[in-house]
Amino acid sequence: MPIKKMAGVVTALLMASITPAGSALAFENPIHSPAIQTRLGATSALLGAATAGSRLVAVGLRGLIIYSDDAGASWKQAAVPTQVDLVAVSFPSDKKGWAVGHGGVVLNTTDGGATWARQLDGVQAAELAIKHYQASSHPNAAVLVEREQSLKAGGGTQPFLDVYFESESTGYVVGTFNRLFRTEDGGKTWTPWMERTENPGELHFYSIRGRDGSLYLTGEQGAVWRYDAAQQRFVLAATPYNGTLFGLVVPDANTVIAFGMRGSLYRSGDQGRTWEKASLGTPSGITGGSVLPGGEVLLITQAGAVTLSRDGGKSFQPIKTSRPMAYFGVAPTKDKRIVLVGAEGVRLESIQ
Repeated sequence: MPIKKMAGVVTALLMASITPAGSALAFENPIHSPAIQTRLGATSALLGAATAGSRLVAVGLRGLIIYSDDAGASWKQAAVPTQVDLVAVSFPSDKKGWAVGHGGVVLNTTDGGATWARQLDGVQAAELAIKHYQASSHPNAAVLVEREQSLKAGGGTQPFLDVYFESESTGYVVGTFNRLFRTEDGGKTWTPWMERTENPGELHFYSIRGRDGSLYLTGEQGAVWRYDAAQQRFVLAATPYNGTLFGLVVPDANTVIAFGMRGSLYRSGDQGRTWEKASLGTPSGITGGSVLPGGEVLLITQAGAVTLSRDGGKSFQPIKTSRPMAYFGVAPTKDKRIVLVGAEGVRLESIQ
């Protein structure tokens, strides 16, 4: 199955463990090894995309990040200090952006994606959490310390699976086993937020998104969590679905659309309090989505389908693309097009 932060997370982990023939003389931790330069970036497997002003940015396997300043006509490879697989990217402005991936890596750019620096990795994240909860009076602090010590002892390899920055200063990274960190200073410091989730089973978080003050998480077992500002924590807003929800889109402050395995699609118009089942008419996994500048909702699938909703996610119509592939990420451009990334690289398509 193609790689992505859905069922493909397993495949990506396996691929990351493969050692090329002849390279067994010495082990170099991919977290600390710079990405290898390649001319094939635009046709390599890519897992996430974003726009940074007029620039297009995409991230993928082995620390690959590419960017385009000519509407996708040509692509350059960014300077990246890691070789781990990168699965998601977020740009709150045209210059500042963040990317996350395996090994608990968090990268930051201040030049629109041309060069990147590592802000955090899995070992550092575990150390931060241990220190934080050792000093905490929260009832679950001891349990959280024990869990983080175990993750650190295991090498700190748990991945971050999504990143969302609502501004240049405030952002979140989420991942496996209830891992949630928040920054208020652009990633200079990170605060563990694991105790602020209604997630006693430590289900994996696959995505985080927000809009107009609303903020949501999706994860395993059909779970969606909504941030409750009064309680200062994420409360469960479970859907009727029992499978994994890989992502979500938030068209407005009240509407949230969650999607996942086997074409599973659920919509709420009241901030997750009630849900209704929607359909794309496909059993394929829905792997990504985006809200376009005009408010339309776009969803993509692993089978290469692109669908568009003009009624807030109540119904979707197929969009014809020039060369379909297994899609894993999508982002809107400012010229009424979309950048799609997936198993065969990157595509630029117009929305009719």
